[in-house]
Amino acid sequence: MATSNQIKCKVWDNKQEYPLTTESLRMLLKNRIPLIRLKEFATPQECEMLVDQAQLFNFDCYQDVNPKIERIGITVFEYNRISKAAYFQAVQRATKLRNCIMAASFNPFERLMMQIRECTGATVRIASEPFYGSYYAGLIRKIEQGTQLHIDYAPLEQSEWEVGTVISQLSWNLYLKFSPNNHGQTRIYDRQWQLGDDQYKLDSYGYSDTVIADADAIGFQPYVGDIFIFNTRNFHIVEPMDGQRVTFTSAIGLLPNGEIILWS
Repeated sequence: MATSNQIKCKVWDNKQEYPLTTESLRMLLKNRIPLIRLKEFATPQECEMLVDQAQLFNFDCYQDVNPKIERIGITVFEYNRISKAAYFQAVQRATKLRNCIMAASFNPFERLMMQIRECTGATVRIASEPFYGSYYAGLIRKIEQGTQLHIDYAPLEQSEWEVGTVISQLSWNLYLKFSPNNHGQTRIYDRQWQLGDDQYKLDSYGYSDTVIADADAIGFQPYVGDIFIFNTRNFHIVEPMDGQRVTFTSAIGLLPNGEIILWS
């Protein structure tokens, strides 16, 4: 088994957040920086409207994931163990529900894609699969009991899907509702998943703390209306909290041809 000295891998230039610019996005995709923050991306009123609309519907729980995580929407993570066909059969219904919620509140998804297009000049689109069509994108999610230490990296987890061809993967989280306290931080570690790290895996998605031994970390406290973007090949964890933590989120990936795709 590798020792902690062998698995430590420092890459970040520094431990601070950056605004969204062409350069900061390039650096985040290369894991040179830990975090991008878009301050006041949405107003408190917009966030409240979206949460109110979402709560008219049922939040389902991820299957076989502990602690419990609730969401509206579907994920390739879950359907990877079922079938690609079943995922795409569920896309239309999930997209219709998401659009219904956004139509009665606001559309953070299109707003962010527009900002990334303006920032990069790149093609920014929802991921699509030959013979199946567009992916679902845009979870409304509650993580209040925390998460295990984990990564989200499609080339490892969905290698047979279009999203598995990305060369870098990020996640964006818009904070819609957050109970004021000192808990519920997200911690990101300066340690990316590498071949051989499965020896540290505990279950369907969680990893042992051994994999981040001696690694630097940055934690961020969410603010309603802000977006935080980070590289999800880096190990990360969400602390449990008392109260509510509701976000709008999806994955962001960079394809070899320079296109940027989003999916859930």
